[in-house]
Amino acid sequence: DIDGHERMSRWNFPALRGPLEKGYVGNARNINLNRDYAKADAPETRAMIALLQRLDPILYIDCHVSDGFDMQYDVTFTYAGWGRYAYHRATADWLMGRFGPHVTAALDQAGHVPTIYPSPVDTRDPAKGIRQAPEGPRYSTGYGDFIGVPTVLVENHMLKPYRQRVLGTYVLLEAALKLAGEDKDSIIAAKARDRASRPATMLARWKMATQPVDWIENFKGVAFTTYRSAATGRLEQRWTGKPIQFRMPIIGQEPVETVTLPKAWWIPPAQTDVIDRLRLHNIRFETIAAPRTLTLDQVHVHEPALQRAQDGRLPLKARFAHENRTQTMPAGTIRVPSDQPLGLLAAALLEPEAPDSFLAWGFFPEMLSPSPGAEDFVRAPLAEALLARDASVRQAFEARLAADPAFAADPDARLDWLTDRLPDCSPFHHLYPIRREP
Repeated sequence: DIDGHERMSRWNFPALRGPLEKGYVGNARNINLNRDYAKADAPETRAMIALLQRLDPILYIDCHVSDGFDMQYDVTFTYAGWGRYAYHRATADWLMGRFGPHVTAALDQAGHVPTIYPSPVDTRDPAKGIRQAPEGPRYSTGYGDFIGVPTVLVENHMLKPYRQRVLGTYVLLEAALKLAGEDKDSIIAAKARDRASRPATMLARWKMATQPVDWIENFKGVAFTTYRSAATGRLEQRWTGKPIQFRMPIIGQEPVETVTLPKAWWIPPAQTDVIDRLRLHNIRFETIAAPRTLTLDQVHVHEPALQRAQDGRLPLKARFAHENRTQTMPAGTIRVPSDQPLGLLAAALLEPEAPDSFLAWGFFPEMLSPSPGAEDFVRAPLAEALLARDASVRQAFEARLAADPAFAADPDARLDWLTDRLPDCSPFHHLYPIRREP
């Protein structure tokens, strides 16, 4: 992040104990590069992805400085889902079984205090637990998991002195590189096993578990007191520097929604932004030379809602309904098979329910444009005819009326809902342009 590095200020990352001036987290377009691996908007991200493909490393290490809360640990590190929730097991097992113990021993021997990176459930009360969760490919660690490259995120602790942080990171890197050299053959074999795997499903949504999945005994924390802030009007923390130990719960996740991967995804040739990114990620696809008629899963997007701007995008949340329809796809359409080494990454980018999908990042604003206008005296009879002939639409409409009083009392919303379901409505409005081949 060259531009972020040059935007020096004492007020960037004010919690960091040195250096005096720090760079800025975003690039020249205010994109956080460690949220950009999936959507690949920034040229810096694109360059890093190209480098990863050219080198195909046996180990990728991404060095950061932590935020969060005070603790005794000075060097922390993590990998996708701490291994428990990793999608590719062979590389995750190497990280858990070899990397973690090895670098921990090296840091201990050098006088540092290492641990797994503790992301708190509640920074105001760290004793509530630290989060362990699946990761999408927006992050370096998640991206490494999806492409089958062992990837480690290093987070040296923000409140430790600058020299101590630098030296601790040096010790970790030295130990990691020596281990990678020793284990290169087993790492290469683990990567090959992961890339030969063909997961049939992918977790799309999850929620925090109600009970801890594990504990860290004698977690080395720091005591804090609270005071009433005149600025905020609420209780704020004041860290005392006093070392304490307590039993730290590890809070895992429970699945909410799992998607089954289709045989392939069909992408209209006009979606050049998406196709360019598939090419960048080295995801294999074919271009259809002649029109083809087949049954495809068409995804309807219901209740789309744009979210607060993030990293140069307006993310989108919505509900989805799937419908199998016979369609003719034109020549030039892109077909992306799921049966490939990067099939899981393709799913994370193309499945509409996936949290890091192109759709979730707001790549298809054209589908939010309303259908071309027609007078209500034309639309209403068409909607009435649809209700009369289609029992499934009628049942869904009646259920929505019963469940949503505001909808039932809004004539325009009712008519829009039915118009969206007419067979000859706009080919864009609330329709996900990418089709799924069952």
